[in-house]
Amino acid sequence: MKIKILAVLFLVIAGGLTSSGQQPGAKINVKNDQADLCNDFHLSYGMGSLFYWVKHKGLSATGTTGSFMAGYGRSLNEVVTVGFQMSYCHVDRGDQNQLGSGKIIDPSSQDKYTVTDNYLQGIAFVRFRYLNRQAFCMYSGVGLGVTMDYCTENQSGTTPYSVKSHNLLPSIQLTLLGFRVGRALGLFGEFGFGTNAILNAGVSYKFGKNE
Repeated sequence: MKIKILAVLFLVIAGGLTSSGQQPGAKINVKNDQADLCNDFHLSYGMGSLFYWVKHKGLSATGTTGSFMAGYGRSLNEVVTVGFQMSYCHVDRGDQNQLGSGKIIDPSSQDKYTVTDNYLQGIAFVRFRYLNRQAFCMYSGVGLGVTMDYCTENQSGTTPYSVKSHNLLPSIQLTLLGFRVGRALGLFGEFGFGTNAILNAGVSYKFGKNE
């Protein structure tokens, strides 16, 4: 009987200590909403750069790696985010009939002309979130910047020809529809129009809770 009484007293005391160790209203293992985290680092891959379609007009586009992007954004409030993004895109082009300088190649020759472009872009952007949920948001945005085009023109065959150049070009990216799924770690996708991509998807990590 004494053992049972001691056991009951021990459980009562232990329960009281546990309750007193917790502050009233304290929350345990509370997950932060994505809207409460102000820093956003993201990596993504996109297809459909404007450079693939319009650069060296008249040449046939033969291949591209797509665009590899990395960026950082900072939320000013629950709606507006500003940031900066870097991207890289490689494009190979070829045409059997005409050089970029306008020189005509003899169709009967075995000469082959190719153009290789390596685009390195830097874009500053602003985004506007119009839907904010605990683990989901939707947004639109616009970005402006500059592109360095490392271009190589080659002609192989009976009359070899090779020229390398560095060209500074404008960059623009319009995000018509973007969404993010997740809290701190999430996935996102974007549809838009610009020098980065038409379709873009990747992973995003948010940190730093707003006070």
